[in-house]
Amino acid sequence: MNFHIALMTELLAACENNYTYQENYDPYRFGELSEQPTTLKGAIRKTMVRTLESRGYSVALKDKDFNGWVAQHLQELEPYLADLQHLYELLADEGSRRLLLQLIAYRVLGLTKVKLPLNTPEYWEGIRSMEALMDETKFVEAPFMNWRLPLIDLHKKGTPVRLHFLPIGAYTDFVLKQYEFRSGSSCIKADEGDYVIDAGGCWGDTALYFASEVGETGRVFTYEFIPSNLRILKTNLSLNPALKDSVQLIERPVWESSGETMYYIDNGPGSRVFMKEEGKHDGKISSLSIDDLVTEYNLPRVDFIKMDIEGAEPYAVRGAVRTIARFKPKLAIAIYHSMSDFVNIPKFIDELGLGYELHLAHCSIHEEETILFAQIPRA
Repeated sequence: MNFHIALMTELLAACENNYTYQENYDPYRFGELSEQPTTLKGAIRKTMVRTLESRGYSVALKDKDFNGWVAQHLQELEPYLADLQHLYELLADEGSRRLLLQLIAYRVLGLTKVKLPLNTPEYWEGIRSMEALMDETKFVEAPFMNWRLPLIDLHKKGTPVRLHFLPIGAYTDFVLKQYEFRSGSSCIKADEGDYVIDAGGCWGDTALYFASEVGETGRVFTYEFIPSNLRILKTNLSLNPALKDSVQLIERPVWESSGETMYYIDNGPGSRVFMKEEGKHDGKISSLSIDDLVTEYNLPRVDFIKMDIEGAEPYAVRGAVRTIARFKPKLAIAIYHSMSDFVNIPKFIDELGLGYELHLAHCSIHEEETILFAQIPRA
């Protein structure tokens, strides 16, 4: 089906829906509702303004009616339609194309009209099963939102990992396996013996996930440089001595070139990074591109690259072109941080001309956690 017709069909069908706010709202991500709002606008004002402002949504939601909000989002979408059509045509499986339409519809119409595929009873039960594994008497404190991260032991779920983390994060990484793609005969994942670059280590959850997948013969190179994240990451690595030796920590930011000075404000996962010294900051550090990491560590190969680095993915990908061209690794790259990433990152990978097949996956019930997977088919 033509992309524009498919998108219009998706939007028109979704307009018939009337989901209650509570049934399509994620309290683990946005916090519990203090009261049951009667309107979407009221709920946004009470609980989500700051979060949505970071995504550019709040003015429309606070100041205009629903129709005006939809019109604004359609207007914001218009410059990307041609490239979205191109992405739709590039995607290698019908499930990914269908998901793209659903994700666009969610961003245009919101949670009262569009329920994403992950929002099922099994999803909520899965998170509760992680909560049952928590030991809240053992925790580490994170500066971000004053979170206390309980100790979660995943051995009971068949995964040899213990870590301080959030239950929803543990479920996403280790049960839903956010950085694996499976559809029909297609499977894109870190395999035993793989050399993995984990760009965006945060608290060490993905490093431990990849280490558990690649085994003793594989290696995981994890980028993380924010001090409070490093403290928790190193604590989590120390809880897993059987996996720790497979992880090489790269305490520098990943970027398109090496030696760039970056300034940061430490706020855990909500840290800010900027290229110029502007006012107060907590520290500065020098970047290291993936291409130069490969040279510096004399890596014999790179089999898998994962990126989730808060909007820096386009720059990091450009700094990995030689590595991608040489080793043709499997890719799992976050594209949800902006609509520009949705269209430009897949386009960039396709224009490398290496023959990558592209797929989409999404691992939340809201607009975050869309991952572009790419793999060159085996002959």
